[in-house]
Amino acid sequence: MINPELLHLLETNDSLDILRDSVSYQLQKLNNVEKTIEGRDWHTELPAIVREKFDNYKEDYEKLSRILNSESQEVSAEMNKGYYYWRLMRSACKTYRNDLKEYDLQLNQEFNFQETQAISENNLLEECIGTLERHAVENKD
Repeated sequence: MINPELLHLLETNDSLDILRDSVSYQLQKLNNVEKTIEGRDWHTELPAIVREKFDNYKEDYEKLSRILNSESQEVSAEMNKGYYYWRLMRSACKTYRNDLKEYDLQLNQEFNFQETQAISENNLLEECIGTLERHAVENKD
């Protein structure tokens, strides 16, 4: 059974929005590889086993995105099946957080903008990551 604290993330609209945004962002990054000649060349030049893994992750994130955008009962039912998608979400949230911090730093350097909680110090995103870090692995008990 999935840890109830993880399922609680799906019950709170704000947390669910953060999870959706993170997965959408990760999927956008994966899809952007195909949008440039350099990206397509990079993908083509990957060893077959790595390219297959990359493509599988892309498909998995597409499925996870569909799950997260389903009706709430379907989301809970699908996410309660196993930890794989929770681990993908943990990865997506961490990438999203790290890139937001980088963008915030760039804005600060380029335009002398102040750091904002909405960008680099997003407490809700940090809470989601914390919960995912603690519980997105199967219990070995």
